[in-house]
Amino acid sequence: MKIAVTYENGNVFQHFGHTQFFKLYEIDGGEVLNTIVVDTQGEGHEALAGFLYFNNVDLLICGG
Repeated sequence: MKIAVTYENGNVFQHFGHTQFFKLYEIDGGEVLNTIVVDTQGEGHEALAGFLYFNNVDLLICGG
């Protein structure tokens, strides 16, 4: 499973549509296998939704 968290300065960022980074977690069997912070390269809900889709994200966690 892949989880994306809106991310800024070590915290969950509060606005999905303006997030510049996601922290991605790869989870298997209840264990975190890998984490990486990635630049979204886009702004706005549609671009970010596409980013999540093309990166095979199963779950999104965001503030607000």
